[in-house]
Amino acid sequence: MLTTGFKLWFGVFTAAVGAAVFAGYTSGGDETGPLSLAWKGAVGNHFSYGLFVTAAAVALALAIFSVAFRDGDAEAAAELLGTDEAPPAQRPVGGSWWPVFAALGVGATAVGVVVHPAVFVTGICIVAAVAVEWTMTNWSEKVSGDAAHNAAQREKLVRPVEIPVLGTLGVGVLVLAVSRVLLASSVDGAVLVATVVGVVIFGGAIFISRNPSLPRGLVQGVLLLGFLAVIVAGIVTAATGEREFHHKGGGGHATETHAGDGH
Repeated sequence: MLTTGFKLWFGVFTAAVGAAVFAGYTSGGDETGPLSLAWKGAVGNHFSYGLFVTAAAVALALAIFSVAFRDGDAEAAAELLGTDEAPPAQRPVGGSWWPVFAALGVGATAVGVVVHPAVFVTGICIVAAVAVEWTMTNWSEKVSGDAAHNAAQREKLVRPVEIPVLGTLGVGVLVLAVSRVLLASSVDGAVLVATVVGVVIFGGAIFISRNPSLPRGLVQGVLLLGFLAVIVAGIVTAATGEREFHHKGGGGHATETHAGDGH
């Protein structure tokens, strides 16, 4: 009998294979290349085709593991171990934001391949950070049946590295996204955007510091929405393109126009 995990990952495998074939045919592949993994024929854009093929291979491996271990079912484990009683099941855990961040990183990486290298790098940084954080969260949830003890173990192991590394990556991603917005704006618009962003950050920091009793979840939610808004704005403006700078004569005076404007 096929397990739920197998159905999920096999569905992802099927979608990735379809995406790889579609990418191969639409990027210059011939009749047999995308279907034969380039064994006979061309596959067009090797990067996009290879990315989807890799995703399909990983999904297929996870599907095989899921059905082989029966999704970690307690009764199946007892039958395999030859015991009369099933081992204790893992305690239920709450929701997680990491899938949301992972989807954001993968989306930014895919868009960056087409739009701008800066967006691609941003997506890679997000995916790398999420991979580490999600792995450590998954590990800590299985340490014991005590949620407080699990959280303490995670904090003890990850926090000394998490704060400086993620802080540096977060600041770098935000600066990169804001720079795309400023470069796509006019001279006066860039000054306005920088002023508004600075005032909002400074004012929000003062408000939070003067109200220490604010719920932690509320503060995290506001920061998450702000982070996502800046990332989305950076991706959109990177897709729009930077303004063009032109020098007049031999002087150092420059004028700026957008790429879509008439000269």
